[in-house]
Amino acid sequence: MKDRVRAILPRAIRPRRILGGPLRGCWLVTSWHDYPAGLSGRTERALLDWFAKHVQPGETWLDVGAHYGYTAFALGRLVGPAGRVLAFEPVVASAGCVERGRELNRLNQVTVLPFGLGEVEHLKVVRLPVTRGMADSSLLPSSDTGSATISIARFDWLWPLVDGGGGGGGGQIHGVKIDVQGMEVEALTGMRNALARWHPCIVLELHAGVSRERVLSLLESMGYSRDAVPVDPLPDEGIPRFVDDRSYVFRQA
Repeated sequence: MKDRVRAILPRAIRPRRILGGPLRGCWLVTSWHDYPAGLSGRTERALLDWFAKHVQPGETWLDVGAHYGYTAFALGRLVGPAGRVLAFEPVVASAGCVERGRELNRLNQVTVLPFGLGEVEHLKVVRLPVTRGMADSSLLPSSDTGSATISIARFDWLWPLVDGGGGGGGGQIHGVKIDVQGMEVEALTGMRNALARWHPCIVLELHAGVSRERVLSLLESMGYSRDAVPVDPLPDEGIPRFVDDRSYVFRQA
C-alpha cells in the first residue's frame, strides 16, 4: 500500500515548506514522491528530539548522509550562527537540493559537501544505484531506481582541506550523525583519526547486512564504549540489540 501511494505522489522537486513537526515551516527542496515523511514532518521525530536535548549552540556537527537536508537543517538551527554543520551528501543532485534549502532557510552555518565518506586512500569515483535521492550500494536495479556517479573520500584526508581550523570549536568535532545505507564500517574507518582524537558523540543508524561486531570492535579500538544507547528504544529493549534501521548513540568509554 505504501509503495502504491508513493507511486502517485508528485515527482517534481522544488522548494516546499515542511507542514508539521519540529521543523514546521522550514524549507525542504524535494518532492512528495521522494520524501513524503519529511515534508509532512513525521520522520525522525525521536532523532530530532534527541538533538534538541543534546546539541549545543556553537558546536560543530557532521551530517554524514544528509539526503535532502532534513537533519542537517535541524542541527543547523540548534548549533546556531556560532556553530557549524558539515552536510555530506554523495548524490550531487540531492546535495544541490540541500544547498538550495540551506539558502532559503538562511543557515549560513551549514556547509554542503558532495562526497560520500569511505576508507579509500584517495578520491574515488563510483557509480551506485539511487532511489528517492539516496545512493544505496545494496539496491538491485528496479523500475524505481536509477544510478549516479558519486565521489568517495576518506574523512581524515578531507577534513584538513575543508575545516580551516575556524568557527564553532576551532576545528574540534562535537558530534557526528551517520546514515549511510550499509556503508557504516567504511565511513567509520575513514574517520578513525578524527574520532580517536576528539571522541565526538556518534549517532549511528545501523542497516541490514552490516556486521554489528565489526562496528563495535572498530569503535572500541578508537576509545568508544560498546554500551550504545538507542535513540528510540523499543518497548522491550533493556539493552541495545542493534535493530536494523534504528539509530544508536556511542560515546567515549
